[in-house]
Amino acid sequence: MAVVCDGGGGIRKALRHAWPHARVQRCLLHICPDIGAILGTNPRHEASRQLLRLAKELTRVKDGDAMAAWLGAYNAWELRHKDFLEQKSIWSDGSENDLHQRLVKARDTMRRRIREHTMFTFMDPGLGTATPVPTTNNAIESANARIRKMPGNHRGLCLIRRIKAVCWWRHQHTEHPESAAWLARHAWRDEQIEQLY
Repeated sequence: MAVVCDGGGGIRKALRHAWPHARVQRCLLHICPDIGAILGTNPRHEASRQLLRLAKELTRVKDGDAMAAWLGAYNAWELRHKDFLEQKSIWSDGSENDLHQRLVKARDTMRRRIREHTMFTFMDPGLGTATPVPTTNNAIESANARIRKMPGNHRGLCLIRRIKAVCWWRHQHTEHPESAAWLARHAWRDEQIEQLY
């Protein structure tokens, strides 16, 4: 089993609880904005611009050769900018800090993603999944965005009815929705929703 996710703390906790043996594929499309959020959209230093380009190129990795080429390019980037990344600034109290803090943070983020072995899980032939593992969770993200929009579009409803509207919307957008009679028999009652909420 493999789970494609953006790696947030909530999903990691849920996986440890519900599917402790599931393999994780980090959404490659989320890595680029993560790095971009640290470096900005138009970084000043060439090293930062190169790392941002590397993050964007992750989405083009589709096979083992492309993965090896990407990892090689990343390692070459680290070696090329090693001295630049190690530059320190000395504060008036004598303490040292990284001179290029944002770039070091972005590098550490990328290192962590590589060390976790979750960026290229989709290529592991030992997964035993019936269908290929996607490299992004965008399909579910777009559905989640529509679900989040639903309560805002129905602000006149009380909270319980908005929750029911979200459940109904989700049911209607499943691949094979059940009949109206089934839905009437199995729908959650107001008391059940209140108890959960």
